[in-house]
Order: sequence, then structure tokens, then C-alpha cells
Amino acid sequence: MISYSSGKIGYTRLLNTKFEDMIYYIAFIAYSYSCAFGFTTAESLLGLPISALIISLQVFALCCLVLKIFRQKMNGFSWVSFFLIVAIGFISWRCSGENYFLWLALFVLCGLGVDIEILARISLFVSASAIIFVCVLLNAGLVRDVLIYGTNGVRHSLGFVHPNTLARYLVVASISYLVSHYKGSIFANLAMALSCAFIAQTVTGSRTAVLLLVFQAILLVFFSRVQNIELKLVTLKVLFVGALILIIASFYFMICYNVQAPLHNHLNLLLSDRLALANKYAEVAPFTLFGRDFSSLAFFGLPLTFTVDNAWCHLFLREGIIPTALLLAGVIALIIHAILSNRIDGICLGLLLMVFYSCSETVGIMVDSNYFLIAMAPIVLGNHLTIGGSMFYPRDKSIGE
Repeated sequence: MISYSSGKIGYTRLLNTKFEDMIYYIAFIAYSYSCAFGFTTAESLLGLPISALIISLQVFALCCLVLKIFRQKMNGFSWVSFFLIVAIGFISWRCSGENYFLWLALFVLCGLGVDIEILARISLFVSASAIIFVCVLLNAGLVRDVLIYGTNGVRHSLGFVHPNTLARYLVVASISYLVSHYKGSIFANLAMALSCAFIAQTVTGSRTAVLLLVFQAILLVFFSRVQNIELKLVTLKVLFVGALILIIASFYFMICYNVQAPLHNHLNLLLSDRLALANKYAEVAPFTLFGRDFSSLAFFGLPLTFTVDNAWCHLFLREGIIPTALLLAGVIALIIHAILSNRIDGICLGLLLMVFYSCSETVGIMVDSNYFLIAMAPIVLGNHLTIGGSMFYPRDKSIGE
């Protein structure tokens, strides 16, 4: 079994990494903050329009990624894959008006040799600092608290564009803490998960986030207390298969949802109308290879903005069949690798949680939230850099083993 790294841990590992990996981490930081700023209600920051700040950070991130791609080990097949996938992402962006698949593709293609635990530590810092920063802006009157009145009371965004956005950063922070402190105290891990769940419940009212965080706490207890390795491996494999079944079910309900079917209707109510919305958008326009911009279509009573929260249905409808097929193939390959590797660590649990999250929230396949997808790099590029180690955790002496 591939075990969790026993080398140097902590943020000092980031300081001991290679130059090309360092600029990749800097790109990830810049892009993650650009996403965080984009999900706030701020119009300007220090006199600079928020849109200009976001573009500046993304341009900087892109420059870093270009530098990284020319410094990583690439063969002829790798370069063909790189340009083909980037071209697909670019075409999809121009057709759909959304660029998150393109950014995911860029980070994956430039991600050879990248340490997922370092990304987790970066993501933990970015998520926590984004929440704190937005709360400071709220107290200063520079952002507004978006209130949504639901069946479970008033939901607060505390300066983000939607309460679910705040819940998203709570989820990402908790999972990132799990990944980067998996070998630490189980009580600290549980405290983190349950504290985030409490805030998500009382402040944001996000049922999806609460359920996922409680599920994380259950997994923590199970995998830390159960001593039978075989039982833990079987459980992990069953959960991964269950996650894949949920993805398949997402496509099924998108196409075959029937409001007259009691089971469909009950599930739709449980999922806050997600099934019905995905099905309605699927009926509005035919499926496309590279996506479409729904803003030009008549919505027939649907929300004015494209509102499909299930990540896979969203990707399929908005960014097209080909990007969806590519990403789904990569995720399946990644899950198969995790299963065959017999891994039991925070990285595998984090990947599992994010796959489940993707079946309810679009951010589940956005790279700033689901950085575990970056581990697809060796698969996508046909590069065997990590043979003998792991796609999740490359054996690189420069970061300590």
C-alpha cells in the first residue's frame, strides 16, 4: 500500500521545493484569490475596480503557468495532449462564456510533479483568509450581506455573493485541513469539521455543506478508529463506486426527470429543485459539443442566469459534451488509481469528499476548490513521472521523503 508521506511536513516544504513547482503554487494562489474576490459583493478594493483586480491576478497566474509548462518534463505525446486540450477549453470558453474548465485544464496540464498536500495547505490559507477578509470588509461597510429567506430561516452570505459561497469556503477549508493534518490529532480534525458545519448551518443555512462536513467527521472517526485495514480499503472502494453512481444518476435525472414520478419529485424537493432545473435547461436547448451561452435564449420561467448547481450537469449543458467527456474520463481514471493503489490518507478522503460535493455544487470541479483533480496530470499527458510513487504524492527528493 502507498502510505502517506513520512518526510518533512508543514509549510517549510513549500520553501524547499523546486523553482518550477514554486511558480505553479504562486499561480494557484493568484488564481484562487481571483476567484475569491469574484465571489464577493465588493465593487472596488483600494480604489481599484474588483474586475480589474481579478483580471490582473488571472493574467499573472497565466504567466506563471506558461513558465511552468516549459520547465516540466514533456514528450511529444504530452505536447500534443497539451495543445489539444487547451484548444478544447478555449473553444468551450468562447462558446459558453464560462472559463472554469479552461482554467482547470491549464492547472492540470501544468501540474506534473506538484505536491497535493502543499496545494491543500495553500487552499486552507486562502479559504480562511478570504472568509476573514470579507468579514472585515463587511464590518467596514465595503461589502453587503446578501440575505436569503428560506424554510430554515434567514441565510447570510457575510459579504459573499450567496450564502452557499461562504459555505463553499468553509467546506474547502475543512477538507484542506483534513488533507494537511491527517496524521495530526483526530480531535483537532473533528473540531475543524464540526465547527465549519455549525457555522454553515447557523449562518449560511447550506444543507449540502452541513451534510458533507458531518460526513467528513464520520469518515475521520471511522478511518482513525477502525484497525482492520481490509475493512477500511473495502469501505473506501465502496464509497468511490457510490460517488460514480451519483454522477451517472445526475445525467439520468437531467434527461429523464419526471415531476409525476413520486421518487423523482421527493428527490427534487430534497435537493432544492436541482433536478427540475437541470432538466428544464436540458429541454430549453439541444446539447452541444463545446457548450453554449444560455443568456441569449428564452428561459420560459427559469432563472435569468444559468442556474444548474450539479457540477456535471452544469458542465454538460453549459460547456459541452467534449469537455464533460474529457473530465469525466480523467476523474474515473483518478478514482481507479486511488482504488488500485490501496491508499488510505487525507488526500484520498479529500478527493472522495469533493467528488460527492460535485454532485450538488458546481464548485466541486473548479480547480481552486477541487485541487485534487490536478493529480490527473500524468494520466492526461501520458507522463510516467510518478511511477513508483503516486500521482497524488510524487516521490520528489527536493521536498523531502
